[in-house]
Amino acid sequence: AQEIAKFLQVHPKVESVNYLGLLDEHSPNYETYKKQYSSPGAMISFYIKGGEAEAFRFLNHLKLIKLAVSLGSTESLIQHPATMTHIGLPEDVKLKIGITEQLVRISVGIEHYEDLIMDIETALEYV
Repeated sequence: AQEIAKFLQVHPKVESVNYLGLLDEHSPNYETYKKQYSSPGAMISFYIKGGEAEAFRFLNHLKLIKLAVSLGSTESLIQHPATMTHIGLPEDVKLKIGITEQLVRISVGIEHYEDLIMDIETALEYV
């Protein structure tokens, strides 16, 4: 997950990445993270530049990573929270908590990170 987050962080079609392993050591959240966790985990969320159409193009072109509502398996799974897990929330609440049309959330499984990065990179070409 750390390698994938680092890849996404510098990709020109990715606006920003949320991942504990990318927290700045001087940020106020870093101390809390270090107290509560022994590692950054396998969950990453990121914002694709554009909107829902770009996010869907990305999701539709993944081959190895599978679209799923429930995350957290041995296989890498991905979702679009605005139209899946958080669809029932009012728009103002979604925006307040960062659930936008360009947000994608991935649970990294046990596949080799280079294979996952290749899948993500190829799908991002369609954005």
